[in-house]
Amino acid sequence: MMRAVIFDVENSSRVEHIARMLEHLGLGTLDRQTRLMGVGNWGVIGYDTARLLARHGAQLLHTAPAFGVKDWSDLRIAVTAGIWLAGAQPGDVLDIITDDQAFDAVGDVAAGRGVAFHRLSYRALVGTRREPASDGGARRRRTGRRRVRTPARAQRGSANAPHAAPSDEILAVLRELLAGARGQPVTLDALSSALKARGFNRPPGSSRLVTRLRQMKDIEVSPSGTIRPAGKD
Repeated sequence: MMRAVIFDVENSSRVEHIARMLEHLGLGTLDRQTRLMGVGNWGVIGYDTARLLARHGAQLLHTAPAFGVKDWSDLRIAVTAGIWLAGAQPGDVLDIITDDQAFDAVGDVAAGRGVAFHRLSYRALVGTRREPASDGGARRRRTGRRRVRTPARAQRGSANAPHAAPSDEILAVLRELLAGARGQPVTLDALSSALKARGFNRPPGSSRLVTRLRQMKDIEVSPSGTIRPAGKD
């Protein structure tokens, strides 16, 4: 039986999420029958994520978009899955790790070839919970440090380069701010500060936050820098 696992790392690239998903998958030592791939723009994804996947034997596929192209990651994942399915046999297994429901269309193709298909969600598996405080205490006892660092803070401190927030993270934070604003618009500065508090910063040469927001559906950004759901007065 052959098996392929494709990580949509731009959909959710936090190290703790990927580590939990790898544990859930239980791939063990990879052999010729199992292929593990991480697909995304590695110019904006943290090095720790790349190292984690590489240690598990993953092939890292770079999908940096050309000038004027918003993103090629989804297309690259779909093409990669299609190429693998072309050589698959009934009983083989294909997993795509993403929250993007559009990839359920790959499942239709897989079913036609007798291949088992699973679209696994980071959010469904790990949610947004922090690690228990007892884990931090254990780390403190092992290292002798007086200060306990949360997983999120440890992640930010170990990053070797600025890490842009994935689109789903931007939308999740924006929804939280809008819910707290009780119908009032949220400022661009407030959203930027909230993202920075979670460890995200814009890498040099990447799109500005306001540019990314204006490319998103159902979001309106005013000239004064306020953000509200589209169609709201």
